[in-house]
Amino acid sequence: MKKLSLKAWISKLQLVLVRFPFTLLFIIGLAVLCFLSIQKVKVEIHESLWAFFILGLLLTVAVTLFLEEFKNLIIRISLNLLSIVLLAVYCFTLPLKLAEYQMFQLVAFGVVFVLSAFFVSFLKKNNEIPFWNFSRDSIIQLFITSIFSQVLFAGLGLAILSLDKLFSIHIDVKVYSNLAVVCFVIFAPLYFLSNIPDEFEKRKQEFTFHKIIKIFSLYILLPILAAYMLILYVYLFQIIIKWQLPNGWVSTLVSVLGMVGFLCLMILYPLRLTKENKLVDTLSRFFPVVLFPLLMLMSVGIFRRIGDYGLTINRGYVLILNLWLYGISIYLFLSKANHLKWIVISFTTVLFISSIGPWSVFNVTKRSMVKEIGQLFTEAKLLKENKVIDNTDKSIQIESKLSESLAAKIEYLSGTYGNESLQPYFKQSILNLRSSEIKGKLGLEYTIVRKTRDSLKYFNINVENTNQKIELKSYSQCLSLKNSKGKENLYEDKNLKINLKDVNIYVFKKAESIPFISIPLKSKLISIIKTDQDNGAISCKEFEVTGDTYKLIVNNVSGNYFFKNDSIKINNFEANIFLK
Repeated sequence: MKKLSLKAWISKLQLVLVRFPFTLLFIIGLAVLCFLSIQKVKVEIHESLWAFFILGLLLTVAVTLFLEEFKNLIIRISLNLLSIVLLAVYCFTLPLKLAEYQMFQLVAFGVVFVLSAFFVSFLKKNNEIPFWNFSRDSIIQLFITSIFSQVLFAGLGLAILSLDKLFSIHIDVKVYSNLAVVCFVIFAPLYFLSNIPDEFEKRKQEFTFHKIIKIFSLYILLPILAAYMLILYVYLFQIIIKWQLPNGWVSTLVSVLGMVGFLCLMILYPLRLTKENKLVDTLSRFFPVVLFPLLMLMSVGIFRRIGDYGLTINRGYVLILNLWLYGISIYLFLSKANHLKWIVISFTTVLFISSIGPWSVFNVTKRSMVKEIGQLFTEAKLLKENKVIDNTDKSIQIESKLSESLAAKIEYLSGTYGNESLQPYFKQSILNLRSSEIKGKLGLEYTIVRKTRDSLKYFNINVENTNQKIELKSYSQCLSLKNSKGKENLYEDKNLKINLKDVNIYVFKKAESIPFISIPLKSKLISIIKTDQDNGAISCKEFEVTGDTYKLIVNNVSGNYFFKNDSIKINNFEANIFLK
């Protein structure tokens, strides 16, 4: 066991500086962005800047590991700088406000850079064992880093909290946020980078198969995999006997089975080399064959979903995953599963190619959806000279199912790609309209509410309250009301106490238990929520409730609307109340 000491730590940090200098710069830059964001400085930090530093951190690790093969320092620096410049060009040509599909793309690139770091040093032949050793050691170090950073944050956070509780030293909540940045944005990456196997360790041909890994893979992961596969095969035989189409969930389940199965093959690879376990050898040879019928079931499931509801980004990626599973299964069967690193290499390559260019999932989905909407416009008789007719007055009656389908596709396209994707169909600009306003112009009957498993809709109402004139002489006092995280208390002083309970505001005199003012909010809230069909963020021109002895002006309110029983739970509330 290596001896731990401060000297050894300093030595490791020096090695990080020498080995990953560009990554270190991105760590510092990301930490600075986090600190600025916590302090809420007036400098506006755009989403593209966050993307540049996060992706840059991941990209430079992969590029550095790849370039360790090159002995020429100038070539290594030049290629590192070139990769950073290309990333900068991509990130800083993004719009200030990222569309949903661009967020998908950034996540895809992040996954590509992370996975690339595992194999870029082992692209040559006969590197299977070093690849396995490097992947195992890196993943173990990742778990250790996660535990150490969390323990560090919990320990230091508790120490700071004790200063507050024991010595009444006021600790700003920002201190804990800054501590989180130190532990998770600075310490964690530095510790992980300092423990990535170096160039010499990456080349080791001998391997050790830890007993814990063996127990986990053979006696936990494999039985789960077998049970999972048995269930899917029973379902396969059931739908064949009943001659019915598969459930939409089958695509997800088969995808998980395939990915977990290939993960098992990779974890158990050393056991196959040593021929210790015949079961492992059998699994490696024939798992792709056993998976194949289920992949056909998955294909039927995904094509059914696309046929019924159209192509979306999620369904596009699932379709590509299905095709990749076919390809890698055939390759592993023909190669007798001797080159498992190509599972990771091929997956990363397919993910990258399918996320860039005009052939990307994002562009193909957009073109498909725009075309479908055009066909639905034609079917609904809403087009005249290839432009949409204003149907606000609903002079053109649209059949209910067609209206619902059109409304759903407009909401998806607008929310995922922005209104720019719909603009060619409209004469007037719709760039600043909400999807509910666009659907209103088309006279669509839209009742779509984004549901969660608990059948609720999240809402966040921001009230403009512009150009308000209030006769202050009519009121004796003005109070600011605010709560967070669903707490009841809004305001309290020596004379009054104001609570928010059951979507009502109650104003009490301090010595009394019965409120002298009750202000109901439920009907007003529901009317605002039901007029909006977007993603929960609602802009409202005014939200006032007036009584004989009060005027309540709401500034912001957020929470959950349970549409099954027409009830509301308020999480955050900000308002001003004027009392006579």
